Amino acid sequence: MKWLIRVLALISISFLLLFSASPAQAHVSVVKTVPQYQTTVPQIPEQVVITFNSPLVTLGSKNPNTISVINSDREIVSIGSAVVEGAQISVQLNQDNVVEGDYTVRYRVVSTDGHGVSGSYHFAVGQGQIASQSEEEGGSEHGFWHLHLAHVLEGAAALLLIGGWALYRLRFAPRK
Repeated sequence: MKWLIRVLALISISFLLLFSASPAQAHVSVVKTVPQYQTTVPQIPEQVVITFNSPLVTLGSKNPNTISVINSDREIVSIGSAVVEGAQISVQLNQDNVVEGDYTVRYRVVSTDGHGVSGSYHFAVGQGQIASQSEEEGGSEHGFWHLHLAHVLEGAAALLLIGGWALYRLRFAPRK
C-alpha cells in the first residue's frame, strides 16, 4: 500500500511540473491584429499591424522581424521593411492594383526572451468575402500548441525522470 501512495504522490508532483509554466519561459504570442483575424474589410488598409504580448527585438539598425502580405493572386502587396515599435510590428501596403479576395499575413518575430515565433492569419478585402483559415496560423487563440510545445516537452521529460526514479526506488530500494 505504501508503494501506491508514493506512486500517486509522484504522479501528482509530475502533473504540477508539467502544467505549471513560468512566465519567464513563455513565448511571444499575438494579442491583436489590424485588420482583425478572419474579418472582411471594404478596402485594403494602408498598413497591417500585429501586436504581441512582449516587446520585439531590434539590433541597432538591423531588424530580424519580418511581415509580408500576399493577395489572392499570390502577389506580395506589402511594401518597405517591417517597422517595430515595442511589441508592435507593422508594414505598409501597396494601394495600387487592389484585388478583392483573401489576403494572407505572414510574420516571423523574435521577442526579447530570444525566442522566434512565426505564423500567419487571413483577412479579406471586398464585399461579402469571408477570409479563409490556414493550418499554419499563429496567435494566441490559434497557435496554443505551437507556442507551448517546449513546455509540454519539458513536462514530459520531468515526468519520465520522476517515473524512472520511482520505479528504480521501488525495485532496488532496501526493504525495511
